[in-house]
Amino acid sequence: MSSKNICWKIWGNETMISKLEENIMGQRSQIYIRYNVNDKSGQNYKGLIARYFGWNYGERMISRARYIIEEIQDEFMRYKWSFGDKEKLEKLKRFCETNFDMKDIVFSSDILKEVEDYGDEKLQYLFNQDNNDGQLFIDVTDDGIKYCFMSFYNDGEPMDGEHYMKWNCEDEKHLDWHMPYKYMKRKTITYTERNIKKINQMAVLMTPEEIKAFIEDDYSYLFMPGF
Repeated sequence: MSSKNICWKIWGNETMISKLEENIMGQRSQIYIRYNVNDKSGQNYKGLIARYFGWNYGERMISRARYIIEEIQDEFMRYKWSFGDKEKLEKLKRFCETNFDMKDIVFSSDILKEVEDYGDEKLQYLFNQDNNDGQLFIDVTDDGIKYCFMSFYNDGEPMDGEHYMKWNCEDEKHLDWHMPYKYMKRKTITYTERNIKKINQMAVLMTPEEIKAFIEDDYSYLFMPGF
């Protein structure tokens, strides 16, 4: 059931629905982690983590990107069997929800579970989600970790952290996100700059061709019985 339907059941008031969606659901974004790796024995692990957020943007998205990639690098790439361990994967999903800089957790929903209800059309909704704060894509293979931020999966060019912050946080009233203002203090700017540098040390920015291949991959296996 959508958030709008839930609100309708509770209040039965369209005005209250619109206000709630504006205040609570106004910040929408997604994080996708695709993995296709082999451990030392040759065992292959393949899958996709897809999370939908109602409050994840700007420096918060950057923070999550840094610590997700760090966890993948330090734990999952070192012990690739972790990609086949349900408990480890569940932990990685919790990393997606955790902002270690703000010491905060924002719950997300599982896009894979939600699109299962769409029948034969489910694959077309995997990336086509309500969004106004961008999407983070992380691609993990035996060759390493690649990433990019997108304004929307089929719109614009792959962005690194710096360009994502410019796109998401700058406007005619605030021309430079590196400068402190009402909604972002110097401390936040400093750790966001540090996080962007760290991301670029651990992962490689995807090319337009690579993000296109990510989106157009065949994910039907995710919905097969027993997967």
